[in-house]
Amino acid sequence: MMNVNYLDTESGTILQDELRDWSQAALNQLDKAYGYKSFRPGQLEAVNAILNRRDLIAVMPTGSGKSVCYQLPAMRAGHLTLVVSPLRALMRDQVKALQARGVAAALIDSGVTPKQRRNIYDMAHGGGLRILYVAPERLFADDFTAFAQSTRVDLIAIDEAHCVLQWGHDFRPGYMRIGEFIAGLPSRPVVAAFTATATKRQVPEIAQDLGLEQPIMIGTGFDRPNIRFDSIELKPSARRKFITKWAQNHEGSGIVYCTTIRRCDELAECLQDAGIDAEAFYAPLTDKEKARIQDGFLTGSPHVICATTAFGMGVDKPDVRWVLNNGPCESLESFYQEAGRAGRDGKPARSVVLWTDSDFINWRYRLQDHAGGALDDPELKERAERAALGRLDAMQQYCETDECLRRVLLDYFGEDQDREHCDNCGNCTYVADCDVNPQELRRRSRSTRRRGGTKTDTGGRTGRKSGTEPEEEQQPYEPQPEDEAIVSFVAGRQKLIGRGFGDRKTILSLQGGTGEDIDDQGLDQVGGYGELAGTDEQTIKDRIETLVAAGLIKRGIYHTLLDGKETES
Repeated sequence: MMNVNYLDTESGTILQDELRDWSQAALNQLDKAYGYKSFRPGQLEAVNAILNRRDLIAVMPTGSGKSVCYQLPAMRAGHLTLVVSPLRALMRDQVKALQARGVAAALIDSGVTPKQRRNIYDMAHGGGLRILYVAPERLFADDFTAFAQSTRVDLIAIDEAHCVLQWGHDFRPGYMRIGEFIAGLPSRPVVAAFTATATKRQVPEIAQDLGLEQPIMIGTGFDRPNIRFDSIELKPSARRKFITKWAQNHEGSGIVYCTTIRRCDELAECLQDAGIDAEAFYAPLTDKEKARIQDGFLTGSPHVICATTAFGMGVDKPDVRWVLNNGPCESLESFYQEAGRAGRDGKPARSVVLWTDSDFINWRYRLQDHAGGALDDPELKERAERAALGRLDAMQQYCETDECLRRVLLDYFGEDQDREHCDNCGNCTYVADCDVNPQELRRRSRSTRRRGGTKTDTGGRTGRKSGTEPEEEQQPYEPQPEDEAIVSFVAGRQKLIGRGFGDRKTILSLQGGTGEDIDDQGLDQVGGYGELAGTDEQTIKDRIETLVAAGLIKRGIYHTLLDGKETES
């Protein structure tokens, strides 16, 4: 027996139960069908729940192998599984892969003729079909309704289950009636709902909307520790150069997500002119063109895809090494999906968002015009708009924050984090990529906005306007490993106690020293404390002077060291 948690949909509470353990049988089938010797996290628990005929809601990150969770139980003889998915490309790819493994699978979409549909129905009636894929809009078509009423369906698997939420980031009206469809079947099947982006608050809503009955709950965590996250404030006019240099300097396949078709075409042409094997991908392309580009990308050419959100869903390429966002997404949910296309093989990968304030202004106009457009009720439409703008605010917070990017992302999805710093994001550790330091750019930009008397040029030189003699021209700031600890400690200390320290106490703290005004005020918990233990005093002092000259920290009226963008209280 195995212990599980399940959601009591009537009370909303989490309870415990025991299930028969089908682990060995599941492992044997996994090896036979896929050639794998072990399950990924969450897969075995999901398979066990389904084999115990229990409803399931699983929140599993992109690339975690959700399809195995319902495909494996569906391979049993005499059982029919209905998979509801919004992604035609995904459905086609999975049907093709299943057929290659000898599993009887089919897809019904707009490209299937009436004769082909009848053949599929006949195969299911005769017990020869194991898995049938459909879009949610297909469920209430007259011929499909008649088929469903005359056929025993053992399992319904719902992919991208968050689409059921009327004010969710990816609402799809067809999902609203899935619960109605299930309730109208002659015999109730097991129902398994899967999503990569539902928050803890949304899970009960999804379960209710789909009519799940005390579903087993599985959550494998949202963290993708192999992905390094970076957020860089960069004007659109500078992004082509950055993306081009990035594609030239980074190995492996990559995806650049753009917010418009025009940007996709322009960027793909720019990359091609630079000798990079790149193509544009977006919804209006013909099915033939989409298939050609997708198949080519899977086999290595094109090397780079410049795409709208139309690309990536259902394209299972495990070795995508980097994903760039040429402009922010409208939500952290969408961003998480796109960033999650990278590193699905578990090896190191990169996610970089390029953004400016104007990007978010444009998104707000767009969401105010279109959010809730599929809803007729004015109140629901207004609620959808508020929810959309709230999700955009979260995306903006992610881009603008000085905190650990991974922590901000995981906090949003309701996942607790013990560590303040992940050491694998642009706000925790600096990595030189194409001569851009995201922390430096962000801090300079904010410092310039707030102080008003500072000018910054593209070469990295900063100087203060005054009526005095012109200052000696400064050299471009070149970051060193010690800088992040210094800046972090100075800013954190000021935030904690409202004032600065002189050089000596600052250096002592960075080296891990103790004494008055350090351990008695909790400064040993401030970021940067003790991180330069073993670094000599003169080296730290030299870096402090460099950081002051660059405007990343500053001196107060008593020569104390202060955050470059704040003032002493």
